[in-house]
Amino acid sequence: MIVLIFIGLMSTISCNNNNDDMQVPQSMKTERIEHLVLFKFKPTVTEQQRQEVVNRFMALRNSLKDGKTYLKVEYGFQNSMEDVKGNYDVGFRVTFNSLEDRDYYVGKIDGQPTPAAFDPMHDDFKNFVGPFLDVDDPATGGVLVFDYKSNEGGTGSVPETGYRLDHWVLFKFKPGISEAQKQEVVNRFLDLKNGKKDGKTYIPFIEFGYQNSKEGVARGYDIAFRASFTSKADRDYYVGKPFLNDPGTFDPLHDAFKNFVGPFIDIDPQPTKGVLVYDYEVKKQ
Repeated sequence: MIVLIFIGLMSTISCNNNNDDMQVPQSMKTERIEHLVLFKFKPTVTEQQRQEVVNRFMALRNSLKDGKTYLKVEYGFQNSMEDVKGNYDVGFRVTFNSLEDRDYYVGKIDGQPTPAAFDPMHDDFKNFVGPFLDVDDPATGGVLVFDYKSNEGGTGSVPETGYRLDHWVLFKFKPGISEAQKQEVVNRFLDLKNGKKDGKTYIPFIEFGYQNSKEGVARGYDIAFRASFTSKADRDYYVGKPFLNDPGTFDPLHDAFKNFVGPFIDIDPQPTKGVLVYDYEVKKQ
C-alpha cells in the first residue's frame, strides 16, 4: 500500500526566446530533441550565486552553430507536491532540432576524445557551474541530464504564450519488463490527455521519449513524459490523491493510471529510485 501511495504521488524546465532561426515550420521539422538538466546546489551556495547560474545558463540561447542560434532554453524552480520530487533546486529544458545539434552542444565528455567541433559557450558554462553543484549528495549527484527524441512535432511549447506549468515524470522500469509492457505504459500515459475536468479535456500537451543522453548522469531512468498545464489548479487536479480525495476534485483517469503503473516501476529499495517528478512554472526570460 505504501508503494502505491508513493507511486501515486506522481503529478517533471522552461523560457521561449523566440529566435527567428528557431522558427521552423512544423512541416519541415523531422525531429525535436529534449534535453532536461536538473541541478542540486551545495548548501553554501547563495541566492546571488544561484541567480548567476540561471543567468549564465539562459545566456546559452545565444550560442551559435554555423553562425546561427540553434537551441531554445526554458527554466523553472521545482514546485511539485509529491514525495518523489527529488531534491533538485532548478531545472532547464533545452530543445534542439537534431541529434547533431545536441551533440555539438554537449561537446566534451570526460574520458572521450574531444570532438572536432563543439559549443565553446556551453563548454565555458560547464567549467563555471561545477563548483556550485552538490556532487557529493548521494541522492542527486548534483546534476541529472535526461535526453530524448520526442514523439511529437512542433516546438513542444504548448501553449506557446501565456502561463504554462510543465510536469516531468521519469520512470525506471523493473528488470524483465517486456517491450509490450513498456508500450502499454506509454499508451496509458499518453491517454491521460483525454482526462476530463468539469466535463472538458484540460491537458493540452503530453509527450514522451526514451533516454539517449551521452553524458552518463541520467541516474538510471529509462523513459520520460512531459505534460503541460495552463494553470496550477489543473496540475493539482491531475495529481489528485492523497492531496485531493473527494470525488470531482481529482482526475479518475490519472488515479487509475497510478494504480496500473506501480508493478512495472523499479522502486526497490525505495520509490524515488524508480520515479522522479519535476514540476515548474515556466520562466520565459
